[in-house]
Amino acid sequence: MQQNRNAPEEITALVELCRQLAAFGLNVGMSDARPAISVRNGVTGRKLWISVDVSRASFVWRRDDHDHHPVDDPVGAADRIAAYLKKRDDRPGRRP
Repeated sequence: MQQNRNAPEEITALVELCRQLAAFGLNVGMSDARPAISVRNGVTGRKLWISVDVSRASFVWRRDDHDHHPVDDPVGAADRIAAYLKKRDDRPGRRP
């Protein structure tokens, strides 16, 4: 059974990250199924899903959850995520 998570805290952190990512000109959206956001380059780019880890300390992205950044630094997280997307999308078919 999943731990009782504080969804409002997660949503607040994700909304702030969403604002920062939008400032980079990225397409962002909130999930209606769980506390998470999607981000991509352009309208047709591959989506990257971002959520808050179970400790509510970090944003996490990628399936392996190896990329993470503290939730109290949404500007820094947005910068890292934008750089990750640029690197990923500059090499079609390859994942960093």
